[in-house]
Amino acid sequence: MSTSEVITAAIAALLGGGGLAFLQALFSGVGSLRQGARAHERESVRDLSRARDAADDRAGRAEADRDYWRQVAGGYAYQLRLAGVEPIPPDPVPPSARDRTARV
Repeated sequence: MSTSEVITAAIAALLGGGGLAFLQALFSGVGSLRQGARAHERESVRDLSRARDAADDRAGRAEADRDYWRQVAGGYAYQLRLAGVEPIPPDPVPPSARDRTARV
C-alpha cells in the first residue's frame, strides 16, 4: 500500500465512521467558545465602565463636600479673627513647606 492509499483509507474511515460529524462539532464548539469569550469580555468591559463611573461620581461628591467644609472653616476662622480671637498657631505652616527632618 502506498502512502496516498493509506491517507485515502484513513480519511474514508474517519468520514464514514462519523468523523465528519465529529469535526463539525469540534469546529462549532471552538466557534461557540470564542463567541462566548467575546461576550464575556464585552460584559466585563461594561462592568468596569460602570464601576469607573460610580467611582468618579463618589470622588466628585467627596471633593464637593471637602470644598464645602473648607469654605465653612475659612468663614469661621475669618469671623473669629474679626472678633479678636488669635488662632493657635498664629502662622500655620503647611506640611509641604516644613523641613523634612521636622516631620520625622
